[in-house]
Amino acid sequence: MESLSSRADSAQAKQQPEHYDGVAVSAGISSFEDLDDPTVLKHSMRALASSTGRNFVLDFGDQEAWVAFDLTVDAIQSLLKTDRPAALNTRWINIWYPYHHRALLELLGQTYDFSPRLLALMCSDPYRRKSTSLKRPRSSVSSRKKTRLRRSHPDPEKEAGFELEEVSSSASNNPARTGNLYDIVEDVWHYTSVDQGRNYLCLGYNSIYYLGPLKSVGTVKSPLPDCKRVWTWLLLLADRTVITINEDPYPHSESRLNHVEDMILRDTRRNLINVFRSLSHVDEDHSLGPLSLLPIRRRLGQTDEETAHRASDAPGLLFYYLFENWFNSYSLITRQDSRYGNELEQVRKEMFDRPQLCHIDQLDRIGNQLGTLKRHYESHLRIIDRVLEPQKASNASLANSRIASKASKESFDSDGAPKVPESESLLGVSLSSAARVRFERLKDIINLYSLSEVKDYLHEKDSLVQMNFQLISIRTSNFSERLTGVALLISKVTVLFLPVSFMSAYFSTSLKDTEYTVSTYWITFTIVFALSCIVLVLFGLVSGTMESKYYIQPVKNLFNHLCQRRKHSDTAVEDDA
Repeated sequence: MESLSSRADSAQAKQQPEHYDGVAVSAGISSFEDLDDPTVLKHSMRALASSTGRNFVLDFGDQEAWVAFDLTVDAIQSLLKTDRPAALNTRWINIWYPYHHRALLELLGQTYDFSPRLLALMCSDPYRRKSTSLKRPRSSVSSRKKTRLRRSHPDPEKEAGFELEEVSSSASNNPARTGNLYDIVEDVWHYTSVDQGRNYLCLGYNSIYYLGPLKSVGTVKSPLPDCKRVWTWLLLLADRTVITINEDPYPHSESRLNHVEDMILRDTRRNLINVFRSLSHVDEDHSLGPLSLLPIRRRLGQTDEETAHRASDAPGLLFYYLFENWFNSYSLITRQDSRYGNELEQVRKEMFDRPQLCHIDQLDRIGNQLGTLKRHYESHLRIIDRVLEPQKASNASLANSRIASKASKESFDSDGAPKVPESESLLGVSLSSAARVRFERLKDIINLYSLSEVKDYLHEKDSLVQMNFQLISIRTSNFSERLTGVALLISKVTVLFLPVSFMSAYFSTSLKDTEYTVSTYWITFTIVFALSCIVLVLFGLVSGTMESKYYIQPVKNLFNHLCQRRKHSDTAVEDDA
């Protein structure tokens, strides 16, 4: 625990702006703390990793940054009504567990004029697992009779609406019908949402986190059973405010997480914590990796060209780095030792050893997961395209409206009402050039390092499927050839004893004035058997049907195995000696 004296000394070092004094008095909240204070930063990092936190507000500029956690709705309302100082040009409002903050979401929706549908989706209830079996109630005899009676005497007024009622009841479990956001995104992992108003740009998307050694706690029936899905709302507002709304990964645990769930929660917040950490000027760069040094408040130069744009660049850069989350994407697919590459290589080895139809099931499972990842990355590309898409006013949009185009010099229409400038009438919030360049770079990175890898793995999977069928065909052909050879060998053995059988039948026949001794029989048997063997060998050489490999090769393999075992035993004895 930090001492009170150290916190008092840090408070004396930098006084809280008067902007927060008025808010604290009117709303009854604790004063904001200086994020550039090492003690405050340490306390904030613990709050970010905790599952009990509800929200935070962070105001920052080049010279200072102030943060407060777990604010009330009245406190945030007071902040929104009070003008920020010029030194605090950017505000970040983060909300966890949105279903507990419906009043706060409604306040933000009214302040920034969200669409009713967008606000309703943000206020969706948490996701609930669907039951695997749906029991259908038994209908009684009387109800079945009433049904037959209605069918025999249909009501003309209700006949048209009967099928619609049946369809509606059968689709009552459809997430699109119920309108619950988290049911939709759980069924469609690549679902995205891009909404634009004249005061906001809103992105909604799924983030997928690979659990690694904790994969056993993943959802077994999910498209990616070794991953955790978390939905995020990310908003950029016209007053240089960025809002993040994060889905609760464990909505029914009531913030009582076990050790494994707590580790997964921290992993899902890793990018958010990294961005938050980069907004502090505390000098601990030696503990951060190069990719953690984000150029939002951390700058090297002080040129006039750079300092003139920092206030306008900061909101867009914060918006971009909260969306990027490259650490997560890197761990999914873009690695030399990717789990999909390892699984495909393992299936390849098993196929060459002994191809089986069960390998098709494994490849189909890998292909389904790769297809989910492919759609996930493509959905992020569509988001970037929508973000970078310029909003242009057309002649049709300017006609019969109160919008004044750039070429128009008239400020009032024929009725005397003032016209709105064209720049203020367009939907969405424009990004700074610094953010647009990084979004374009992220698009190239996703195409090059993620989608290309997924497509290569899908192509390899298709090749392995074809190869598996070919190997099974080759193996079946080898078995057929071997079976044919064994059958031919048995036939030759049968043919080999045919002359001997004929000779034995001849010697067993009683002929007049003819007697055979035992020596005569065996001498004749030896001559006939030897001649038969010679004839069969010559026939096999001429016809190319020698089957010696079917009984010589197993004997050689057994001999080599015994020799190798003996060699290992001798080596072990020498080592013991």
